[in-house]
Amino acid sequence: MRVAACITTRNRPHDLENCLRSLWGSQIKPHLVVVSDDSPDITVQQQNQQIVQQYSQTIYIIGPRRGVCANRNNAVNATPVLETDLVAFIDDDICVEPEFIASAIARYTQMSIEQRNTTILSGVSHGSNGYMMVSGKLSFRGYFCASDVPETVAIHASVFPRQFFDQEQWDENIFFGYEDAELCLRALKRDYKIIHCPELRVNHDAGVNGSSLMVSDVGKLTNYEISIEAARLYVGIKRYKDLFPNLLKLISFCFIYFLHMTAYLSKRASLQAWPEIIRRSRIQKLWQVS
Repeated sequence: MRVAACITTRNRPHDLENCLRSLWGSQIKPHLVVVSDDSPDITVQQQNQQIVQQYSQTIYIIGPRRGVCANRNNAVNATPVLETDLVAFIDDDICVEPEFIASAIARYTQMSIEQRNTTILSGVSHGSNGYMMVSGKLSFRGYFCASDVPETVAIHASVFPRQFFDQEQWDENIFFGYEDAELCLRALKRDYKIIHCPELRVNHDAGVNGSSLMVSDVGKLTNYEISIEAARLYVGIKRYKDLFPNLLKLISFCFIYFLHMTAYLSKRASLQAWPEIIRRSRIQKLWQVS
């Protein structure tokens, strides 16, 4: 089976080099790797291009610089539909274990063709700080929690059927945060199944501490914290309004979200962040008539 890896990168040539080295050092090599580069600096772009040129079957493209979702769409849409069976999304600060691709292929070969086309595999992402990310589900309030029946994935350690991205794309209204959970909600609505596969392992070397979003923004909140809360609001409303419509849950979610967020912002002496959370959530898009 042909596996394509989509790498999204921004301003981290050293991490990109490590990421590519781990992928091409795999027991079974990827069929294709696409690097979509959101770096705004031409010098960094040139560095990344030079790194990519060291690896055959690796394509370098310039990213749209509209957030991680747009960058992932840019990468996956560059993978040839007729030449790709499976796709994995690997951020530049991720190093896959040598058996990652082989383990995914082994799992899929045990399935019927119909099952392969509607099954998403999710493994384990190990953080350098000891944190471990696995599949789970979203609670009513939109927080990640454990589940014996997976409804979300550990995105960096997951493999999707390529055909799914002919049906759906990453939601570009989400700048950062919960984008993988929202995508999984749409997959579940299309009757896809998520399977937890602990043998699919990757190492997340930087995590949020290495993110450019970890800078002060409004009040005492970081850019990362505001983006996460904005995404949780957007995904919560979309979940109960459009994906799995339930008016009572929608009203309850909004009431609880605004009540708890007001208390949280007040405690952090950051009530002035409310307008930015609303603006960044882009919830107005959910009521626009297409």
